[in-house]
Amino acid sequence: MNEKDDKDRTVRIGSREVVGLGSFHKTLPHNEFGEVERRAFRELLAATAGDGSGFGNVAKGSRNAAKLSNPQSGLSADQLIHHPASYSLPSAPSVLSETIATEMTELYWMSVLRDIPFNEFEIDPLIGQASSEVDELFRGAISTEAEGFIRGTDLPNSNSESTIVTRKNLFRLGAKNEDIGPMLSQFFVRPVSYGTQTIDVRQRPYKSGRDYLTKFDEWLSAQNSGKDRAGQSYSKANEDSSKNFESSNRYISTMRDLSRFVNKDALYQAFLNTAIILLSGEAKWTQGNPYGDFGRLRDREAGFGVLGGPHILALVSEVATRALKVVWNQKWQTHLRLRPEAYGGLVHVQNIGVKGVTRPYGLPEWVSQTEAANMIRAKHGTLLLPMSYTPGSPTHPAYGAGHATVAGACVTVLKAFFKTFETVDGVDRGVPFNTLVERDKPYGPKKEIVSYITGYRNKKWDRFRLGKSIASKLTIEGELNKLAQNVAMGRSMGGVHWRTDNTRSLVLGEALAAEILADITNDANEKPEFEFRTFARKEDGEPKKVSIRQGKIYVDGKLKDTHTSAL
Repeated sequence: MNEKDDKDRTVRIGSREVVGLGSFHKTLPHNEFGEVERRAFRELLAATAGDGSGFGNVAKGSRNAAKLSNPQSGLSADQLIHHPASYSLPSAPSVLSETIATEMTELYWMSVLRDIPFNEFEIDPLIGQASSEVDELFRGAISTEAEGFIRGTDLPNSNSESTIVTRKNLFRLGAKNEDIGPMLSQFFVRPVSYGTQTIDVRQRPYKSGRDYLTKFDEWLSAQNSGKDRAGQSYSKANEDSSKNFESSNRYISTMRDLSRFVNKDALYQAFLNTAIILLSGEAKWTQGNPYGDFGRLRDREAGFGVLGGPHILALVSEVATRALKVVWNQKWQTHLRLRPEAYGGLVHVQNIGVKGVTRPYGLPEWVSQTEAANMIRAKHGTLLLPMSYTPGSPTHPAYGAGHATVAGACVTVLKAFFKTFETVDGVDRGVPFNTLVERDKPYGPKKEIVSYITGYRNKKWDRFRLGKSIASKLTIEGELNKLAQNVAMGRSMGGVHWRTDNTRSLVLGEALAAEILADITNDANEKPEFEFRTFARKEDGEPKKVSIRQGKIYVDGKLKDTHTSAL
C-alpha cells in the first residue's frame, strides 16, 4: 500500500484510535458514529494485500449487505498491456488536508446546483457565488499544500495566479478548448445511427430536488448495507418508485441529468456513440493513417478491420476493459480511498454530532462553514453530502475513478484516430466542429452539423440551437475533451467521486491508450502513425503533443517509455 495513504488509516482521538478514517469501508459494520469496526477493517486491509481469497471473509455490516464490487479485478493479468499492478497514481490528498476539504466544498456546491439548467449557467446568481468561493479555496490549497492539487492536471487555468475558477469553467477540468461553449458536449445532443436503427439519446431524468442520504440514520444504514431503504444497491439506484423520476424524457440538461446518465450507462457507451457520429459525420482520419486524405494508400485502398470504421468501433471497448483492470488495482490493492459520502459523515459528526456527541477528527474547521455547507445545513439540518442516488455510492473505493479512466482511454483513441488539430505556420489549431456533417434522412445530401445548448426555455426542456458566434468556436478536440469531462465529472455531480479521482484517472487512461496505440503501429502491416494532444497542460497552459510511430511514444518530441502511468 502507498505509504502516504497509510497515514489515513488511523487517527487518534484523545486516548482512542479510530481506524480507517480516510479509507473505504462501505458494507462493513460501523458504530453509531459511522466509524468502521476495527476487526472488520483489518480483515479488509488483509484482503487487499493478499491473493484475493480473503475478500469473501470480510465481515458484513448487515445480513444482506451489498457485494463488494470486483475487488479481484486488479489482480488479473492481461496480454495487451503490462500487469495492472505495475501502474500507479499519485497519492490522493489526505483525509485531514485542506485540499480534500476544498474538493468537498466543490461537491457541496454541485449538490446545491444540481437542478440549474445548463442554459442558465451564465446568468444564475448561485453559479457566480459558487465560482467565487471555489476559486478562492482552490488558490488557497495550491499555495499552502505542496502535495495537494497538481498544476496543469487537477485544475482549470492552473497557470494563472489570479483566477482559476470562473463561471465559464466551473466544474470543468481545463483540457484544451473544453471551456468553450455549453457545459454539455455536442456528442450528447444528437441521435446516433446504429446501422439502419436510430438511437434517441433523450433519457428519463431523476426528479428535480430529490436528494438522498441527507438524514444520519439513512446515511448510517447505507454505510452498513450498501443499499437503500428498499434494499436496492447502487446498480438499481432510484428504481423503487416513480416519484424518483420526472414524467417524460429529455436531453441531458442539468448536472442531475448528467449524474443519471453515468449511473446507468454501459460505461463506454458515450464513446461508442461518438465514434459512430464521427464516422457518419465524415470526420477525417489522422494525418498518419495511410488511408486518409493524404495517405499513401488512399487512391486504391480503404481501411476496414484495420485502420477503418470497425477498428475504431472495437477499440473503444478494448481499451475500456484494460482501463478497468488497471484502475481497479489502484482502488482496491493500492489506495482504498474513502468516498465523498463518507467524508460528509465525518464533517457531520465532527461539527453536529450524533445525539449531541461530536468527535474531533481533525478536519479543517472551515469545511463546515462555507457558503455551500451553510446552505446544505439550512435545508437538511445535517452536513451530509446530498446524493443523487438512493443507496449513495457504489461498493468500491474512490481512487482512481473507473468512469474517468475509461473516458481517458476511449477519448484518447478517438483523438488519435481522427484529425482533431492541424499545424498552420507552426501553430496547432483545433479542427472546427462544424466541419462535420449530418442529415435527417438516410438519403440525399448532408449538411453542416448543428450545435446546441440544452436546458429550459419558454416552459420547455429541450435542446436549443447555439448562436453562430459560439458554435463557430467549437472544435472536435474540445468537444471530445468535454465528453471526457462530462463522463468523469458527472460522477462527482452525483456525489460519488472527488475531482482528483477524475483528473488523475483521465491521464492514466490516456497513457494506457497510448501504450495500446503504440502496439498498433507495430502490429499493423500499413505502419500507421498517430498524434493527439494531452488532457494535462504545461506551465504555459497548452497541452503536450503526443506522436506515436514504430512502437514508440514521443511527447513533445521526446521519447517516452511505453509502459507509463501518465504522459
